[in-house]
Amino acid sequence: MIRVIKLGGSCLKDGPSVLKAAGLAGAGRGKAALVVSAVQGVTDLLLEAYQTVLHQGKDPAPVVARIRQKHEALANECLARKEVRDGLEARFSGIFGTLERVLLGISCTGESTGTIKARVLSCGERASAFLLAAALEDAGTGARVYETDKVGLATGGGDPENGSVDLGGFDRLFRPAAEAVLAADEVAVFTGFFGSTPDGKVSLFGRNGSDYSAAVIARGLGASRLEIWKDVPGFMTADPRLVHEARLIPRLSRKEAAELSYFGAKILHPKTWVPLEDRPVPVEIRSFDDERSPGTVILPRGERTPGIVKSFSLNRDVAVLRVSGPGIGGQPGIIGRIGSLLAARGINILTVLTSQTCINLILASAEAGQAVKVLGEAGEETLRLIEAEEDLSLLAAVGEGIRETCGVAGRIFSVLSGAGVNMEFFSSGASDAAVYMLIKRTGAEKAINSLHRHFFGAWDGPSPAGC
Repeated sequence: MIRVIKLGGSCLKDGPSVLKAAGLAGAGRGKAALVVSAVQGVTDLLLEAYQTVLHQGKDPAPVVARIRQKHEALANECLARKEVRDGLEARFSGIFGTLERVLLGISCTGESTGTIKARVLSCGERASAFLLAAALEDAGTGARVYETDKVGLATGGGDPENGSVDLGGFDRLFRPAAEAVLAADEVAVFTGFFGSTPDGKVSLFGRNGSDYSAAVIARGLGASRLEIWKDVPGFMTADPRLVHEARLIPRLSRKEAAELSYFGAKILHPKTWVPLEDRPVPVEIRSFDDERSPGTVILPRGERTPGIVKSFSLNRDVAVLRVSGPGIGGQPGIIGRIGSLLAARGINILTVLTSQTCINLILASAEAGQAVKVLGEAGEETLRLIEAEEDLSLLAAVGEGIRETCGVAGRIFSVLSGAGVNMEFFSSGASDAAVYMLIKRTGAEKAINSLHRHFFGAWDGPSPAGC
């Protein structure tokens, strides 16, 4: 049995945290494999370097030296043995030498591709993986780095900056690496965040994609559990930055965790659950700053609680794109055509609400203006009026059984009405674990605080036991 431990960038911010992260491999029982993000702040530095050389043609050497010095300073803090430091220095020379050459090529030509950008951004995880492996070796624990573009995490093609692993191919291609990890008396350290395209080039899994990488690797290793260590205690009943009374949720189902992630809780990458869909692997969210905190355990199947609602999630940056026309709701294929037009420009639709005369698309407010332009230029006769309302927030109530439990929607309406908050839309039924509301952005904090106080404070009404 092996447990997979994913370490975010906040777990690798200074020398003591790197040593603490390495120590997690020996804590608990059984073998462990680590999946690492880049050292805190490094992905942003790499992105800044990439944009600077691409658009301004500057010499990349100074920024590469800055990133390398950051890692060398951590190595000097963590490593006592000269031979380990020398070995790591050789690894850094290879990684950062390649980085500088790639950036220099971009600077000279003024051109790049998605795969070249992915190659640049992958350097952060490569460097942090070898740094953590060196910390393990310095402490007397054998370690081996597995770079995830070389062990079977191949995507199905498409966007090299936001890929997904072809799981059927992965199950076959990863088998030799899995056998080596399980047989060896050493800690495996995997790079997070990236894999490879079908033709072997680097492909990213999207920002914060190391969670997804860890889930893929947990699948490949047949892990007994996946631990994800972060700078938060776990999933909360609401965002504690908005609701001071928010409390830790001890247990969630995968469905509940997925809904919370989708609707705005930035705890986990939304694709984390896909590789584990048919695997009974529990996932634990743990606080790196407080190892004694129990965190949140996410299980394949959940349980109902007496109050039904387990958490409220708020996304304060959404817009509604209203597409109107006579009989538009009855036009065969119209939603598919709209979706294809927007997808071709990389615009994601969060959800759709329709009527006979209007189709309402909910999307990120930053994409609303471009979406209006794309549909306006499409030449679709049916799309008579296209307008966007951008000052909105999406508020979700999440809990197993919320759809079929009597009284929950009524309580939500009553609380918001009493708080003077008007709902633009209310939707129930797309998921049996979530209902969501669109409200004006100005009333968002009042709405979530009022609902949290009602559902998690004293409730004098009848228990919503179901119909």
